[in-house]
Amino acid sequence: MGKFLSLLSVIILMLALNFFIKPPDIKSLYPNFNSFNVTDRNGILLRMVVSKDYKTSLWMPLNKISPEIIKATIIKEDKRFFLHKGIDVIALCRAIKEQLVNRKIISGGSTLTMQVAKIVLNHKKRTVLNKIIEILYALKLELYLRKEKILEIYLNRAPYGYENYGVEAASQFYFEKSANQLSLSESCILSAIPKSPNFLNPLKNYEKIRWARNKILNELIANRLIDSTGYINAINEPIKIDKKKIIFRAPHFVDFILGQNIDFKSSNIGSTIDINLQENVEKMLFTSINTLKKYNVNQGAVVVMDTKTGDILAMVGSRDYFDEKEGQVNGCLSLRQPGSSIKPFLYLLALSSGIPMNYLMNDTITEFKLSNGTIYAPRNFGDKYHRLVRAREALGSSFNVTAVHILDKLGIENFYNFLIKLHFTSILKQPDFYGLSLSLGGVEVKLLELANAYRAIANKGVWTDYKFIKSSREKIGERVFSEEVAYIITDVLSDNSSRIKAFGDDSPLNLPFPCAVKTGTTKNFKDNWCVGFTEKYTVGVWVGNFDGSPMNGVSGISGAAPLFRDIMIELHRNKYPKTFESPKSLIQLKICAKTGLIPGKNCSVVEEFFVLGTEPKDTCNYCGVGTWLVPVHGDKSIKNIYILHPRNGDIFKLDPQIPYKNQAIAFKVHIDSTIESFSIKLNGNTLCKNTTTFLWQPKLGKYELEVIGNTRTGQKSEKITFTVF
Repeated sequence: MGKFLSLLSVIILMLALNFFIKPPDIKSLYPNFNSFNVTDRNGILLRMVVSKDYKTSLWMPLNKISPEIIKATIIKEDKRFFLHKGIDVIALCRAIKEQLVNRKIISGGSTLTMQVAKIVLNHKKRTVLNKIIEILYALKLELYLRKEKILEIYLNRAPYGYENYGVEAASQFYFEKSANQLSLSESCILSAIPKSPNFLNPLKNYEKIRWARNKILNELIANRLIDSTGYINAINEPIKIDKKKIIFRAPHFVDFILGQNIDFKSSNIGSTIDINLQENVEKMLFTSINTLKKYNVNQGAVVVMDTKTGDILAMVGSRDYFDEKEGQVNGCLSLRQPGSSIKPFLYLLALSSGIPMNYLMNDTITEFKLSNGTIYAPRNFGDKYHRLVRAREALGSSFNVTAVHILDKLGIENFYNFLIKLHFTSILKQPDFYGLSLSLGGVEVKLLELANAYRAIANKGVWTDYKFIKSSREKIGERVFSEEVAYIITDVLSDNSSRIKAFGDDSPLNLPFPCAVKTGTTKNFKDNWCVGFTEKYTVGVWVGNFDGSPMNGVSGISGAAPLFRDIMIELHRNKYPKTFESPKSLIQLKICAKTGLIPGKNCSVVEEFFVLGTEPKDTCNYCGVGTWLVPVHGDKSIKNIYILHPRNGDIFKLDPQIPYKNQAIAFKVHIDSTIESFSIKLNGNTLCKNTTTFLWQPKLGKYELEVIGNTRTGQKSEKITFTVF
């Protein structure tokens, strides 16, 4: 054991000697910076970017830096800088004591040399191991470098906020002057920032930065590093930082570009953004979220694209990029559930599978049997149901039950694969994980990808990737669905009459020009969306909270839609877009508004588009016979027994394309505490007793459903009739 410990000691000693004998890597201390500018599509500067890490840094020799900032930095970060050899034992012991007493980090005890070590080693986390490594590296730096050189490295590599590294870049950014021209007050402001660039943000936290400046000034005069005249002048000097002159525009978008891992070789990167539009949209989003704050709405995001080319013209990732808490989160790239805004793609697949927009469905409370034997029972928004509806109305008015019916018919895996073809990169789990909820947006997507998928509808079924770098080269497209089905969905989404049942005649979606648009709201009002396009622009809007907290009753139509409308009107202020052009191969026919069949003499008539071969063959003979009328219901709140579902006069249609064993009608009854026992009867035959829900396998015919309850005073009952065809 003794020999082993001796050998281990020798190995450790040799490693330590090797570590200290080998000089520091000069390249790591003085990185090679390559500068370039990011501009908008018209050449207007958005941000100056320097260094391979896309951070702004302009190296300044120590003798060119203002002596005031050198003094302020030393008094703020390391008072005994010129007295220690890389480790300030007094400061380190104080930091350890404070941590033990308070059970949290109060002060780090790091010297300027240790901070240089942390920067060079690129340590992101505070750990004991990292601290030990930083101490060793600091000792090594002190062994090979003069104090002045260590100080120069720190002043050129410390973080000063907004991707500015080093005093020269920070001085140019905040004060539009070189670091050798800084006043005492300005020097104290800059020296305060590196410790906490977000908390001590000169653009946002004026009072905090003023407090930090004054604290440094007090320490400078207390240590006799400045005279009283300099102190009085500096403490009374107004903090002058002109936000409007700071070149840090379209921040979320530029961050997005810099995060693409592209090797930018040009000195000028021309982006697709239109800065005038970008800043208009920033203001519109800010105003919109402020009006919704009383409903616990704190965030939003917007993306605007050129419909044809895919150029990103505006990208606003949050209400305020400069919000220190969550402003730099990019909501255009965040994963959120899209709600009903996913439904157009479900109906696209349905059309591609031969299910036309006159397809008739039961919009009633329905329970779907899953493969594992459980029941999935979707509900419509507001718990409102509309009996038989055509697919056009179901999509336009965003009914949930009918969407699940469509997915159940098509198959979950088929829709899953269809979404993958549309390049939703965040759909990573297997189809069964999402289940039937996939039809209602039970999957997380990015706003940018969702809006780009809508572009595929606008571009007649051809998907192309979005563009963020201005280029004459067109992206190669992929045909995902046919031009015919793309137009039909476009027509539905731009047809105000198809959404009247849910949104009324004068909703924010009713624009004064052709615009295909769809909203979405997720469960518990956590997210709402509005995405759509004209022939020229595609716009996606998300409204919600980054922390996932629910909004107070704000839906897509009341949250995201008004902002979508404002942006679309602004985009087309000078010229309204053209109407969407229908393919000549489509058939347009008059159909019965109720059944979707060839109209009979008693039918209300509407027009519908059909892909050849999917048009109706039968004539409607149901209208005018009275079975479509719903009798007026009394006030059920005063009844102690009644039938919740079906409603009196309901009509159900068997679907020949779904296995008969998978089709069922849910009988639901309400029973209050005065009912001692009850039974449910169908055409006089007892189905069940003392059960409020019963799944019945339907057969063609007319039926009378009755619930009979026994009370202490006698019997109570209710009857309704319904039809299955």
